[in-house]
Amino acid sequence: MILIHYTNSGFKRIHDMRDMYKNQTAFLIGGAPSIKEQPLEMLSRRGVLTMAINNAAIHFQPTLWVCGDPPGCYEPQILADPKITKFAPVIYAEKEVESFKNQKYYMLPNINFYIQESNVPWGQFLYEQPGVPWYSNTLFVGIHILYRLGVRRIILGGSDFGFKKDTVYAHKTNLGELEQKWNTDLYTNLAVEIKRLKPIFDEAKLELLDCSKYSQIKDVYKYISMEDAIALCLETFPPNMVDPVTLPHCSKYATKNIKEQIAAWPGHRGVYEGYFKSNTMEEAQHIKVEDMKPLI
Repeated sequence: MILIHYTNSGFKRIHDMRDMYKNQTAFLIGGAPSIKEQPLEMLSRRGVLTMAINNAAIHFQPTLWVCGDPPGCYEPQILADPKITKFAPVIYAEKEVESFKNQKYYMLPNINFYIQESNVPWGQFLYEQPGVPWYSNTLFVGIHILYRLGVRRIILGGSDFGFKKDTVYAHKTNLGELEQKWNTDLYTNLAVEIKRLKPIFDEAKLELLDCSKYSQIKDVYKYISMEDAIALCLETFPPNMVDPVTLPHCSKYATKNIKEQIAAWPGHRGVYEGYFKSNTMEEAQHIKVEDMKPLI
């Protein structure tokens, strides 16, 4: 999977994030209305890895974010948040973002671009390849990227694959009948295809679980509560912080004393006569710069 990162001047750089989250568990959260009925605040716990799909990131701050459409489709605060590592299609990288005057998509912080690759057979969905398989749906993109990042257990959330009339997403929208029908047809087929992928996931040693409130795939994939899913994420994470009093000071591992280390600093070889002659910090603070003589 080739990820492209742009410098501010527009130069492209390959960003290798392969196995960055080796053997980790991650949430992949969609924007179904039911997520508002779940304890989303638990997703912010230290040690919990999350990826939000599209505007699901309106409702919580994820670790990772993935999208498949132009930047104008998404809440600007998601795009501008430097704490979220973002994945977007490279075809939109140089598109100007209306919410940010004179800024192109690639200028936004912490964003990586992937190549959408069409016509990838299901059997090769998780294979390592230059692009990310593109089936006109971001859920599949999220699964593929998480797998290539090293995640081996994905917990779906906010993916009910269905909705009640006029409540398509957890956030307000202005979708007409044709747009709602689009989503209905999409979600119905998504549930079917996700089930068909089970043997492929098993072969790739990818475990898929579902904590969506109104899961439509629990006849194939194990359903668990969000609380139990959080526990899975934290099963190898230290349960308690160590008392900082017990943590060793850096001087324990030093091979030189601090004055020798400071003397090697490159700007002025670090230390001046007057500073070395002083015995206390208070004395050192009163040394005048003009009185300092470099040791070297």
